[in-house]
Amino acid sequence: MESTEKEPIRLENPGPYQRAELPFVREVALPPPLQLRSSFFAALAERRSTGVFAPIAIQELATWLHYSASIQAVNSEDRNRQHRFVPSFGALHPTHIVLAGPDDIWSAYVPARHALGQLRVDAAMATRLRAIARDCFCTDEATLIVLLTDADLVDHYYLNAQSLILRDAGVLLGHGSLVAAASGLGFRILGACGTPFVERLVLDVAFRPAATGLAWIGGARAT
Repeated sequence: MESTEKEPIRLENPGPYQRAELPFVREVALPPPLQLRSSFFAALAERRSTGVFAPIAIQELATWLHYSASIQAVNSEDRNRQHRFVPSFGALHPTHIVLAGPDDIWSAYVPARHALGQLRVDAAMATRLRAIARDCFCTDEATLIVLLTDADLVDHYYLNAQSLILRDAGVLLGHGSLVAAASGLGFRILGACGTPFVERLVLDVAFRPAATGLAWIGGARAT
């Protein structure tokens, strides 16, 4: 991992660059999100690290993904820069949300199309990663969230960007925890662990992957 002690430097003239997608085997459209009726202050008051999970329904997952990572607008001059519900440095939003349910099917959110894209993964890396996540907090019912950042996209705009990448992932997980609270879902942040297994997890990735965080999400909050 690059040092986080060097000061990030924004490049003044980055030039043209096309954001890469993950290599999906197939895509499945998600249902429209439900409307969130909880206030921000209620979500703050209700946020807890979940201790008991239930499986998450596809409608619940679609709602969480929409309010956590869907694209609201794209910059007309640089289409790599996007507006989403969560902030991101340089409006880049370089992090992909990879998901693994109890059925061990691995997929990622496709924010441009509000869909799940199924992924081919290295079975050994997937097994090791699940074991590490369960060592942090053991559950067989929750869905594993894996944050996988496109380091090539970031490096096109910034030098010494490792600290920005880690902060960005922390903001995304924090935002996701509040969305989960507002949706009545269970959420538990595990932090940046399992790095070598995350970065070798997805097969045929077209960018340099950086592991930036894990979490569990499920259909029931802690009691």
